[in-house]
Amino acid sequence: MSDLDKVLDQLVAGDEDKAKETFHSMVVQQSRDEFNKLEPQPEQDAPVQEAVDKSALEAWYDKYSKYQSNNYDNLVFGMIKAWTDTGIMSDAYEENEYAAVKDKFGDDKADSMDHAQVLKMMPISKAMQDDITKIIGEWQGEETMNKVDDMLQDLGLLEY
Repeated sequence: MSDLDKVLDQLVAGDEDKAKETFHSMVVQQSRDEFNKLEPQPEQDAPVQEAVDKSALEAWYDKYSKYQSNNYDNLVFGMIKAWTDTGIMSDAYEENEYAAVKDKFGDDKADSMDHAQVLKMMPISKAMQDDITKIIGEWQGEETMNKVDDMLQDLGLLEY
């Protein structure tokens, strides 16, 4: 039985929390598998490493830009804006995941929750941050997202 079949069975059985956990594990594993395919071998030189990083970044963008953020049509753009411009963390959250958190805790509580705490309840948004951390090699919030923004603009994937 595939992981997707497990998620569907869990949803049909009414076990939404288990379905979210399985889905998150599935997305994270898929991301790891994709990333591992792109990892350079130690004997490769710097120009090849740079090309691999761009390929990994493009794959990350393609994977997550199809989702909508709470405030933007493109989840990647929302994440960049949250960390580099607006400071509104909900910009970095997939809209349906964030709606579920707001339904559970209420708007005021959801808006004031710690970013790391909220991410634990959002498998897509968390996987997106985890994946970019692996690609860039660090997570420094604004600094990391400024790098990502610059690289995506250089690749022609984001234009302002």
